[in-house]
Amino acid sequence: MKKVEKRFVLIGMGAFGIEVALTLRDSEEDLLIILHNDFESVRESKDSFITLKRLREMGFEYLYETDTTNPLALKKHIKPTDTVILSHGKNFETKLLAIEALKEIGVHEIFARATRDMHAKVLGKMGISRVIFPEKQEGKRFALELMNNQVKAMDEVAPGVYIVELDVPKVFLGKSIRTLKFRDNYHVSVICLKENSHSVHKKEEQDEKVFIQDFRDITLHENHTLVLAGAKERLKQVTDLVDN
Repeated sequence: MKKVEKRFVLIGMGAFGIEVALTLRDSEEDLLIILHNDFESVRESKDSFITLKRLREMGFEYLYETDTTNPLALKKHIKPTDTVILSHGKNFETKLLAIEALKEIGVHEIFARATRDMHAKVLGKMGISRVIFPEKQEGKRFALELMNNQVKAMDEVAPGVYIVELDVPKVFLGKSIRTLKFRDNYHVSVICLKENSHSVHKKEEQDEKVFIQDFRDITLHENHTLVLAGAKERLKQVTDLVDN
């Protein structure tokens, strides 16, 4: 059976949508962008300089402006096998109507951005693939990093399971991950190891290597960053060593 190539369709544009679009474009994924053509959306686009012309200047090729609440209009551009991301956030009613229109033309994989808790609850009951709440997720991540200032980054990836990035504690310097036995001694897993090296020409520029395998015998230095996964209380045993 011939594998169907995946195509992504991004409806609506703002800061979140731009980041999604740029990431998909840079990964050379098949991407179609659609802007809703009502007055409010057009005005919002002009205010944030996200117009079809601007998107073309950014290197996006497949762009359309249409009524995203009209199934017949969407059917001209969208196939049932497409993965559709509804990224616009201001007009919630338009988003709900767009979901119904997408379902009517047979689209199964639909992701929708929420900007409020109530909106997330309503979207969650519409039978779509996933509700995305970037502001809430980023706010939680930022709060975790504020409360754990020894780490560079921290995120909860599952209930009670966290991933952290941290500088190598001084007590670990000169030792390898294998000899430190993170699983036995701290009950956490080392996901990968990052190595930063300053550019010879510009100190502020850094080249970063990421080791995802064959790194357990590397001797740890100050320019390394550990990426660990585990329970919060177990990770704290390691992060508390950073200040020591």
